[in-house]
Amino acid sequence: MKKYLFLFFVNILFSNHTIAQNYFDISTLKKTGLTLVEINTNDGVMPTCDYADAPEGSMGSTCINQTKVPCRIIISLKDDIYYDSGEYSKGVSGATIKINGNTSSFHDNKPYKIKLQTKADLLNRNNEKYKDKNWRLLKDARTLKTIIGLKINELLGLPWTPAYRPCNVFINNEYQGCYLLIESVERNSDCRLDVDKSSGYIIERDPYWWKENTFFSTQYFEPYKGYRWTWKYPDEDKVTTLQQQYIQDYINQVEQSIKDGTYDQYIDVSSFARWILAHDILGTWDSGGSNLYVMKYDESDNSLLEMANLWDFDTIFRENEFSRYHDSTYDFYYYDLFHSSNSLFREEYKKLWNNIKPTLLNEISSFINKYADSEESKALQLSRDIYTKRWDYTLNSVQEDAQIAITWFTNHLPILDEKINSINTSIDYNSINMNYQNSKYNLLGIKTLSNKKSIYIINNKKIIH
Repeated sequence: MKKYLFLFFVNILFSNHTIAQNYFDISTLKKTGLTLVEINTNDGVMPTCDYADAPEGSMGSTCINQTKVPCRIIISLKDDIYYDSGEYSKGVSGATIKINGNTSSFHDNKPYKIKLQTKADLLNRNNEKYKDKNWRLLKDARTLKTIIGLKINELLGLPWTPAYRPCNVFINNEYQGCYLLIESVERNSDCRLDVDKSSGYIIERDPYWWKENTFFSTQYFEPYKGYRWTWKYPDEDKVTTLQQQYIQDYINQVEQSIKDGTYDQYIDVSSFARWILAHDILGTWDSGGSNLYVMKYDESDNSLLEMANLWDFDTIFRENEFSRYHDSTYDFYYYDLFHSSNSLFREEYKKLWNNIKPTLLNEISSFINKYADSEESKALQLSRDIYTKRWDYTLNSVQEDAQIAITWFTNHLPILDEKINSINTSIDYNSINMNYQNSKYNLLGIKTLSNKKSIYIINNKKIIH
């Protein structure tokens, strides 16, 4: 009798173990209907990294010394393979994978950066222009935050919105979880950030500058160790001394112009307004952490500094009024822009808001509801159920995430509208006269009219006061 009882319990344990194992089989995950990314590294070696805290006076903890591991990548949807990198051969086929991210890299299932040896479109859009070597695997499929954040990026008309696809990821046949396979922030004139190949710039205002080999400071951040500028394009190992000196000098000019009210000589005012308005709509708490990118098309006088796309959405839906940048004089330039004697930025910001607000809630709600009802959403929900078992997480359902977001926007946007329309856009013309008389151009004419008003022509824009 004891023998039979023993065998009975062994069978139960074995059956439960088998069921648990089946949850995480490739064949099981394929049945969810979500894109499947299989990564097999050479000799089964897993990517590794070390961790470091910021030096005194700086901020953050992050991963360093990441290993680049050669690998093969196979991407399929159900039983149809639509991409196979082949085995790794430098410059010919395969890819490398490394751990990426900052605080997100501390978790068991980590974000990754993929570099293909031959350009390809891992999102399978059947268009040559989307081919690129650099891709990311973000853990952001656990919520809808990045998907919603990128939609706001698109609605606000920022220079580029990264394309993505939710997927399940296996590394060396071990299930890692739900990820977003997404385009990397980088130069690509056809489909990513469009800057000139020979004289364009994409740089990051970076709190983790201290882990990079190449960085520079400008006058705005010089008194603090919290932020420096690091390189996205050109690559840090290809930047020349002349290039660094040029962009450093230019941003110093930008910072001075923001202080003296002549900033529209140096920045694309609309892109700066769109970037902060997008974060205000999202209610971002950490809108100025890492992943704050600016770009300049080339070194010509006609090329102004622009804000690039939004990227980090971990802390959206947290600020009921403005995003946190409105109150900070330390993190970035927005406090000074909102309080400048030159009201052009405030005018542009309010105009953008009042143009978009009549349809904004309907557009956001329609997008979220449509996504929540899509086949991809259903596949994502099945995958999340398995993901929670793999890492012992508790996650909302996709439908719950959708409803939470719609409710948040419904409550938040009227509050934001009231705050935005209370912003004073009156112009201090005495300050403008003084500032532009000392600037290299822009104040092209001042003429007193018979009714004692004056015509100010600023950047070819006539203003009667």
